[in-house]
Amino acid sequence: MKIGLIELSAHSEVLESLIRQAVDIGASPTVYTNAFCAESSQAAESAEVEWKVCPPGLPYAEFLEKYTSSIASQDHLFIITPVDSLCGLLSDTSVLTPSRHCLVHNLNTFTSSDGNRPSAAIAKLVLDGAAGVLLPDLRLRRTGDPLRSRAVNIAYPQHPPTEFVRDEVRCCIPGRMYSGRDHAEVLSALEIASPRLTKRLRVEFLGEHSTEETSAAVEAARKAVAPSVELRDHPGYVPQEEFDRTLAEADFLILPVSEHLTRNGIVETRGQTCVTGNINDMVRFGLPSLVPAFYPLSGHTEGMTARYGGIPSLADLIVTWVNTSEFNRRKRAAAPGLAAYRTECLSALREQLARRH
Repeated sequence: MKIGLIELSAHSEVLESLIRQAVDIGASPTVYTNAFCAESSQAAESAEVEWKVCPPGLPYAEFLEKYTSSIASQDHLFIITPVDSLCGLLSDTSVLTPSRHCLVHNLNTFTSSDGNRPSAAIAKLVLDGAAGVLLPDLRLRRTGDPLRSRAVNIAYPQHPPTEFVRDEVRCCIPGRMYSGRDHAEVLSALEIASPRLTKRLRVEFLGEHSTEETSAAVEAARKAVAPSVELRDHPGYVPQEEFDRTLAEADFLILPVSEHLTRNGIVETRGQTCVTGNINDMVRFGLPSLVPAFYPLSGHTEGMTARYGGIPSLADLIVTWVNTSEFNRRKRAAAPGLAAYRTECLSALREQLARRH
C-alpha cells in the first residue's frame, strides 16, 4: 500500500509519528514537506521512506504541482496540517485516488463560520468533502457525530523507558512557555515542594519563552526554590536534537496543559476539541508524567501518570516522586501498557487505511 504524507507547516513531531506508524505496518511512505521538517526527522535516513522536499523559496503550490503524478499514485494521502497552500491539490475532487485524510488539530477553529480565521479556505474544502476529517487522538471521537467519527493517535511510542542512577533527579516541562501551559502553577508548586525534598531536583523548561513575563517568573522562582531545586530555561527555540536528548535523559515530566485555549477568539478545550503534543513526548520516551486530572488518556498509558488538581496536590506529587524515585517504579512497569498502546495506534491507522474516502 502506498501512503503519502504532506506537511507544509512545522508539525515535524506529528509527521515523524505518522512516518513511524506507516513503516511499522509495512508501508513505504512518501513524504512531501519542507526543509524544516525534513531536517528535524530522525526517519530521514530510513530506506523505507521517500522524501520530496520543497526547496527554499519555491511556492508550495508549485512544489505540489511538480509532484502531481507522484501524489496521484498514492493509495492514501494524509494531510498533517491543513494550510491554504493545499487548496489547489484538494480542489479536484473528481479523482478518487488517493483517498484523502485531513488531520484537524483544533476542531472548533476548523469548523468555525469565521471566514477570516487561519486556513479558512482549506477548511471549507475539507468540510465540503474534499478530504475526510481525521482527529489526532481516539479520545476525541464521538458516536453519532460524522465530524468526530474518525481518528488516529499522533502520540506514538518509540524509545523504551530508561532508568538512571545519579545524585540528582531530572524533571522536564516540554514545550514553549505560553498561555497554553500553566507554568505559574508549576513554579508555585515547586516553591511549596522545595523545602520538603530530600534529593536535589533539576527542572528544565524545555521550550522558548513567548513573553518577557514568563522569563521573569522563572528568574524570580529560581531564587525561591534554591538550593534544593535548580531551574533551567531557554531564551530561544530549542532544536529538535537538543529537545530529544534532554527528554531521553529525564526521569519524569510535568505536563501543565491549560484546559482551555483561545485562538483567534475561538475557544478550544484540551482533550475534547484539541490535544497537546506533550502526550507524544511522554509515550515517545516512556516517561512517567504528572498530568492535570481533566485530561483524558488511553487506559494503556494511565499507569505512567499521576493526576493533580491544583497547586497543593502537584506539590505533594513532586515531593513523593522525587523523594521515593516513584518514577523509576513506573518506568519498570510501563512496558506492557506501552506495547498495548502501540497496538492501539497501529489498529487505528489500519482502520483508516481500510476506508475509502
